[in-house]
Amino acid sequence: MRVLKRVGVTVLIVALVSVIGGIGAAAWLTARALPQTSGTLQVPGLDGAVTVGRDEYGIAQIRAGTSHDLFLAQGYTHAQERMWQMEVWRRIGSGRLSELFGESTLETDAFIRTLGWRRAAERDLAAVAPPARAVLDAYAEGVNAWLEANRDRLGPAFLISGAAPEPWTPLDTLTWGKVQAWNLGGNLDSELFRYLLDDRLGDPARTDELFAPPPSSPVITPSGLPGSGGAGSGVGFRSSRGGSGGGPPEVPARTALTPAQAAGWHDLARSLDVALGLGGLDADEGLASDHGIGSNNWVVAPSRSVTGGALLANDPHLGISMPSVWYINGLHCTTVTPGCPYEVAGVSFPGVPGVVLGHNARIAWGATNVDPDVQDLVIETIDPADPGRYLGPDGSSRPFVTRSETIGRAGAADFVLSVRETTHGPILNDVDPRLGDAPLMALRWTATREQLGPDRTFEAILGLNTAANFDQFRAALSIYGAPSQNFVYADVEGHIGYQLPGIIPVRSDPADWGDRPVVGRGGRGEWTGTVPFEDLPWQLDPEPGLIVTANNAAVDEAYPAFIGQEWDPGGRAERILDLIEAFGQDGLSVEEMGGIQNDSAPLRARDIVDSLDAAQPSTEDGATVAGRISTWEGACDEDSLGCAAYMTWEYRVLRDIFDDELGDLARDYVGSAASWSSLAMLLGEPRSRWWDDTTTAGLTETADLIILRAMDEAGAELRAAYGGPENWSWGRLHTATFEEGTLGASGIGPLEWYFNHGPIAVPGVAGAVNNTYHRLSRAYPDPTDPDFEPVGVDRLFAVTNLPSYRLTMDLSDLDGATIVITTGQAGNPFDRHYHDLVDRWRTGQPVPLPFTPGAIDAATVSVLTLAPGGSP
Repeated sequence: MRVLKRVGVTVLIVALVSVIGGIGAAAWLTARALPQTSGTLQVPGLDGAVTVGRDEYGIAQIRAGTSHDLFLAQGYTHAQERMWQMEVWRRIGSGRLSELFGESTLETDAFIRTLGWRRAAERDLAAVAPPARAVLDAYAEGVNAWLEANRDRLGPAFLISGAAPEPWTPLDTLTWGKVQAWNLGGNLDSELFRYLLDDRLGDPARTDELFAPPPSSPVITPSGLPGSGGAGSGVGFRSSRGGSGGGPPEVPARTALTPAQAAGWHDLARSLDVALGLGGLDADEGLASDHGIGSNNWVVAPSRSVTGGALLANDPHLGISMPSVWYINGLHCTTVTPGCPYEVAGVSFPGVPGVVLGHNARIAWGATNVDPDVQDLVIETIDPADPGRYLGPDGSSRPFVTRSETIGRAGAADFVLSVRETTHGPILNDVDPRLGDAPLMALRWTATREQLGPDRTFEAILGLNTAANFDQFRAALSIYGAPSQNFVYADVEGHIGYQLPGIIPVRSDPADWGDRPVVGRGGRGEWTGTVPFEDLPWQLDPEPGLIVTANNAAVDEAYPAFIGQEWDPGGRAERILDLIEAFGQDGLSVEEMGGIQNDSAPLRARDIVDSLDAAQPSTEDGATVAGRISTWEGACDEDSLGCAAYMTWEYRVLRDIFDDELGDLARDYVGSAASWSSLAMLLGEPRSRWWDDTTTAGLTETADLIILRAMDEAGAELRAAYGGPENWSWGRLHTATFEEGTLGASGIGPLEWYFNHGPIAVPGVAGAVNNTYHRLSRAYPDPTDPDFEPVGVDRLFAVTNLPSYRLTMDLSDLDGATIVITTGQAGNPFDRHYHDLVDRWRTGQPVPLPFTPGAIDAATVSVLTLAPGGSP
C-alpha cells in the first residue's frame, strides 16, 4: 500500500526539481543535514566535555564523566543521525501520522488512538523511578539541543513532509515501547483470523486442523529442569492445553457475518500494517500469526567453545527498512562509579536511551520473541434495555466509558473519533463503519490494561545495562512488562542462562487457549491475575551446555500456566542445535557462530523433498522443477537452482490445496508457518479432503495429482518470468530492497531512487536460520488496497522481513565481538554510512565492536567533542 498517496504540493515540486535539474537540489538539502563528526560543538546542559568517537563504519562510542552527560550525548547523537526516523516513530506511537500523511493513515491513527498507546505510556511515565526518569530527561535534553541548533537544516524529509518537529519528551520514548509491544506481543490478528475462518468453514474443528502443532519440536525449557515451573502461587495455574473442569469457554451463538462485516474485521486486523511498515518493524501482509517475525539466539557453555569462554549469538528478525531500526553505539562512563555505572555496547533504538541488546563488562544478553498470548478479544453484550450500556462479567448493566480523540489531517479538517471502553478494554468496532452492526468486540491487552499496573520495561532494559551477574540480570527483568522475550545470558565467569519475563495473564477458564474471541458477559473469560515472575521459565548452566531459542515453544505441556500456543514450528531451533552438535568436541568459535547465523537451509523442506522423488510431471518444465528438487542439497544460497524450484513448487502446491476452501482468506494463510506444518502433515494423508479441489465437479483429487499439477504450474511460472531453466536461480527470485517507509514509498520515482537501496540478491529463505522472509500474500488481490496488483514469481519472493542485526561474541574476549545491522548507521541518503553495511550483512561479514579503551581508540577515525555552553 502506498502510504504517501499525497503529501502536498511540496512533494511534487521536489520531485520535479529532481527530474529536471537532476538530484542536485535534493543532494544540497541532504548534505546540509550531514552530522558533524569531528571538532567541537557547544551543547547546552552538559556538565563537562563528552567525546563521540566513530570508527570507519560510523559506529559511535560515547564517553562522558556523568550519567547525565552520557545520555544527553546519546540523545544528541541519535538526533544527528536519525531524527526523521524518530519523528515518524513518535507519530506512530501517538497516532499522529495523519497530520503529515492525510487520509491515507487516518484509519491507522484511529486504531492507535482507540487502543490508547500514548495514554498507557503516560501512566507508565508517572511510575518511572527517579534514576530512570533522570536518564529519560537527559536523553530528551540531548535530542532537543540538536533540534534547536539545526532547525534550518533538518534534511529533505522534513522539508518535503512539512513536519516541524516538536521538542522531544520522555513520553515520546515510552510510546515507542507500546509500538514494540504490539508488534512483538499481540495476537489480535490471529484471533480475528480464526473467527473469520470459523465463519467461512462453518466448523471450528476444521479451522483447528489448519493450525495443528508439529508432532515434535524443540522446547526451550522442558519440564524437569530447574526453572521450568513449580506448583504455582495460588493464582489459578492450570495446564497449558486446558484442564479438567469448566468445559470449553463460552462462545457466542453462531451467526454468519455479512460480507461487509467480514471485510471490516479483516481490514481492522491489518490496519496497523501501515504503521509497522513505516516504522520498519514488520511488513505484515497476513493474519496467520507468524508475521515473519522470527529471531534466533543461543548461548554456549565454555565446555563447548574453542577458547573456554562462554559464547553468545543473537539475530532478531524484523521488517526490512531504510534506515535500520537499530543504531550501534557504546556508552562509557570515563570512570565507572555508582553514580556513573555505564560501560555497555550494542544496539539501541533511535529515540530510546541505553542499549537494548548487547553486553557490558560482565555480561551479555540477547532476545527473541516469545509470542505470548497477552491479548484477548472480548465480545460484549449490549444491554437490551439501554443501547448506551453493556452487560458486565457479572451480568449487571454498566455504562460505557467514553472519550473523544481529535486527529489532525493534512489537507482536511480534524477528525473527531469517539471511543467507547468496557471493563475489558476499548471497543474496536467504532474504528470501521462496516462494523457498526457487528457484535461488539473489546480488546484486553496487558500493555495497556490499567488494572495490571505500569509497564516498567524501559527500567528493566536499563537495569540490564549495569547488571554484573545472573542474579542481577534476573532482578532487572523481574519488572519487565511487554513484549515478553526469550532472554539468553552469558558472562565472563563462564555461566550461561535464560529468562522469560513479562506480564502473562492467568485466565479463569481452564479450556481458554486465547485463540478466539470470548464472551464478556458471565465471567467465564476473565483474567484472574498474572503469572508471578518467580514462576516464569528460567535456566542457569543447564547440563547440555547450551540454550537455543528461535521462537519455538518456551515450555512443554507440563508447565502449569498458559503462556501461549502460537510457537514457531521449531525448524530454526532444530537446525541450530544440529549445527552446534556437529562441531562436537572440537568446540565452537565466534566465526563458526556467525556461520550458523547465516545458514540458509530450511529444515522443513528436508523430509518433503524425500517424499517427492518419484514425481513425474507432465510438462518438460515441470520435470525440470522435479529434477532440481530431487538433487537439491537443501541450502538457499543465491545461486541455488534447487531452492528456486522447491520454493516455487511449495507456493503452487499450497495454493492448490487451500485456495478453493479458504477463498479470500487463503491470502492470509498460504506461506505462513502454519501452512508449512499443514503441508508436511497432509503429505502423510494423501486422501485427506484438503487435497480435493472443490471447484472441479465430479473429480476427487488426491495428493499425487495436486503435487504434479503444482510442479507443472511452477515450471510454467518460472519460464514466464525468467525464460529458460538456466535463469531459475534463487538469487533471481529472492531480492531485498531497503525501502524508506515514507518518501521511499511515495510512488515518485526520483524520490524512491534517492531514499531506497536495491533490489539486491540475498541468500536465505523464510524458515531458515538466515530467515529472509517473503510474503506469498502478494500473489493475491489485497482487500485493503484496491490499487494493489497481484505479483508473479518475479516479485513474489522479495524480502519483507529479515535478520535486523547480528551479534556474536566470546565473553573471554570483549574486544572480539562482531556486529552488523542491515543498512548503516546514518539516516541521511547523502551520508556514506547510509547503506555501507548492506553487503557485509548480505554476505555474513560483520564488523568489529571494540569495547576496551585501547581497542576503541585504535578503531576510531573521528572524534567529536561536545562541550558545555551555548544557548539553553
